[in-house]
Amino acid sequence: MILWGKEHEARAKALATACRETAADIAGLSVSNEGIQAPACADATLTIWGHGDQTTLAELMDVQMGQLIQNWRTRNSALKTVELVTCNAQHNQDPLAGYAKRVAKFVQRKYSDVVIKALPKGQHADDYSILWASANPPAFFYLTAPSKTTFDNANQLLLRLDTQKNHDVGAIATEMAKARTLAEPNNFTIVSSTLDQLRPMLATIKTD
Repeated sequence: MILWGKEHEARAKALATACRETAADIAGLSVSNEGIQAPACADATLTIWGHGDQTTLAELMDVQMGQLIQNWRTRNSALKTVELVTCNAQHNQDPLAGYAKRVAKFVQRKYSDVVIKALPKGQHADDYSILWASANPPAFFYLTAPSKTTFDNANQLLLRLDTQKNHDVGAIATEMAKARTLAEPNNFTIVSSTLDQLRPMLATIKTD
């Protein structure tokens, strides 16, 4: 199942179609004193896609996310893998680095066999990342940057290209790849593909 956070409904539904799964609004799940409750679900994989930074994903702090995943596994024993799809889930900014690692540690204290995955760091163990995706056509690109200077410059390029390329994610990624160099401020990394190839990009979060 794919759960979406604010402003991610179309992309989550497109990913669900690509993966032949269902999608639901995370805000529509019931809540108790033990956190967000899980519906019955036979899927082995749970994907959560929303806005993210060092402290939240889909408007959930790390402990809230961890409780949701634990509750999901308690209700659904088939759950084996959880995918956190967002920017900056496992990067290095202070003071709260490593959202995905904190979630994984929380979950695995109770369910050590549940694997947590997130988008990988770039080749420089980067501090910043951007995930852009579209539902039609179903495509994405993932950009990482080793410094704020590079990140800010990449953002400016992206905004210009977004207008020039009429929001075509594939065309934007192609032009960004042409602009990439080995030196600041263009030493970002970028990969792109169709939306059905997003899952294979995700990396397992190591907690040790």
